[in-house]
This record gives sequence, C-alpha cells and structure tokens, in this order.
Amino acid sequence: MAYNLFAQAEPELVTWLRSNASTVAVAEQTCIVREGARNEGLYIVESGRLRIATTTADGASVALGEQGAGSMVGDMSWLENRPAVANVLADAGSQLLHLSPTALEALARAGQPAAALLYRAIGSKLSLQIQSQNAWIHRFAASPHESLRKVLVLFADLNEHDVDWLRQLGQLRRLPAGGVLIDEGEPVTALALILAGEARIQVSSEGRLQTVGSSRRGELLGEMSLLNRDGRGASARVDTPAGLELLSLDIDALLAALAGDAARATRFWRALARMLSQRSRDQLLQRGLAATSRQVETDDDSDDEEIDMTQLSGISTAGARFDWLCRQFQNQQG
Repeated sequence: MAYNLFAQAEPELVTWLRSNASTVAVAEQTCIVREGARNEGLYIVESGRLRIATTTADGASVALGEQGAGSMVGDMSWLENRPAVANVLADAGSQLLHLSPTALEALARAGQPAAALLYRAIGSKLSLQIQSQNAWIHRFAASPHESLRKVLVLFADLNEHDVDWLRQLGQLRRLPAGGVLIDEGEPVTALALILAGEARIQVSSEGRLQTVGSSRRGELLGEMSLLNRDGRGASARVDTPAGLELLSLDIDALLAALAGDAARATRFWRALARMLSQRSRDQLLQRGLAATSRQVETDDDSDDEEIDMTQLSGISTAGARFDWLCRQFQNQQG
C-alpha cells in the first residue's frame, strides 16, 4: 500500500513541487533522514530506492521496508517538529526532489492552494503507512487521555471559525447499545468525531470477528476513507457495546466545502496529517521501536527547566474548542 505522489497527488501539487524543489543526484548510498534529527526537509523519490530502518532500545536496527518512485519521507519530523523516527538510506543512482525546511515554511505561510494539496497528500501517505503498520502492530487499547490527546492535535490547528463551521456542516448522531457505525467492507460515507461513549474496532480473522482496539471521546473515525477513496470499503467493523454519540460529517459535503476555501483547507488537512503522524509515531514507540528518537526527546526534556508556555496555551485552547463543540449538541435529539 505504498503511496506514489506522482500517481496519486493532484497535478497542480506535482507542478509546484517540481518548480520549487532542488534535485539531488545520489552518487553513493546516503542517509538522507537520520533517526533522532529534526526537520531535514521533505524528500520525494524521482527514481531509485529508499531503505528505511528504525532502532530498538538495545541499539539493533529493524528494517521497516523499502520504497521506490513517488515515495515521500521526512514528513513526520517536519509536521510535528520532532525527531525523525527512522533512518532513510537512498541507494546509489537514486534521484530525489528535496524541499528545504525554509521552502516548506514559506509555503505554509503564503496560503497558496499548493499548501492544502501538500498537507492532504501527506495525510494520504500517512494513512497508507498506518494501514501497513497495522498489519504487524496490534493496536493497543487507548486510554481516555490518549484519545483526547488526538483531538487536541486536531483542534490546535483549527480556529474558532473552523470549529463552528464543523458544527454547522455536521449532524449529531446517537447510536444505541449494540449499534453498528461502520461495517467491514462497506463504503464509508461520513467522517465521525466521537463526542461521548466508546466504539469497538473489530476485524475479520479466520471466519470470526476479532476485537483489535477501541475509540473514545475525541477520536476520529473514517479519516482513512476520506484520504484514500479507493472504493475498497472499510477495513474494520465499528460498533458500540454501550452507546455512542458523535458528530457525523458527510464526506462529499466536507470535500466540497473545503474546495471553496483554500486557507481553511490548509488548516484542516494540516491538522489531520499531524494527527496521523502522531498515531504512526505512537505505534512504533509502543512496540519499543524508534528508540533513538525517544532518547533524543527524553534528553531534550531533561534540559528544559521551564514549560513551553506557547505549547501549553495551544493545548488549553484546543481543549476549550472541543468542549465548546460538545456543548453545542447537548440535549439535542439525534
């Protein structure tokens, strides 16, 4: 399920990338992204091959896979401004496009349509990456704190007008105990933000349903189908043993509304991509991988004697926005 930017991204984005990126010809095998390093820019493979590996706590290297033309790396470190989770080696003879951190930040500030397209492309790539990781990483049961942390990542990039826009665009939906939200293999037509309750995630295995995780207040469901509309249907069944309250956003209506507002689309796709980047990172960390990245962050935290007040303010604001959205639907009929 590898992502190929040249085949799957909009032509306008590909044109912008070719016009603004520098070309890198790899003469001998070279490490272009180093685990533990921060934001070395975005690399896209024109031709050749990348080899991706991460580290364990005892220093062993674990291969994560190989990627070819159209693949994109460096996105997670740039999106989150955190250490890269893997080493990426480019084979000799490879040709790459490189967007520097300066070029990426200039694009994000300029409000160009290409910015929204780039964030959407990164989100699509990350959604496929997570699906691949799911094949060999069983999802750990999320705690309520982990679920809320995900919505805080999402709402930190949005503003008050965006949140009210979501309220107006969406509809409150209540599922009774035993209700099914998504059936495996069926089309996913709506993005769902859980406002209250708990959803159970199940997949078919050897002729029976196996529970692989759960989703709680503050999590999104259906974002994979939003980002990769390949017509294959849902990869899992989602039901609710005890009842569920959610904001349902019709995917076609959502995409149409985003197409008419480039600035809002940029904020929305960036928020979604950052949320998925964090999910992918968490999956690796939960399996004891990306150890070098974890150690770098631990060392950085030990050097900081003061709380990052900007980050703290962002978390608080995001939480207030989500709470406001939840209150708008209290006592409504669903």
